[in-house]
Amino acid sequence: MSKIINVHASDDHKLLIDFEDGSNIMYNMQKLVETIPYYRLKDLSNFYSVKFDDKSVYWDNGNENPKYFPIRLSVDTILFSLRG
Repeated sequence: MSKIINVHASDDHKLLIDFEDGSNIMYNMQKLVETIPYYRLKDLSNFYSVKFDDKSVYWDNGNENPKYFPIRLSVDTILFSLRG
């Protein structure tokens, strides 16, 4: 899999992840944001703060909110979840 070059968050808690080789993945997080580890992403302002690096998407805890842990999803984790 090539490197992530862009991530777009949508109002329906989906991520469109674009890769260097021209492929992309639509990752639906609607069910995940209902679970405790991801619940803060239910707030769209938090969800839209998604960042990325070569092989993962993530959300920082934010300096103003140190009670939250950062959230990170690797490309491998996302692809594995799409298989099922």
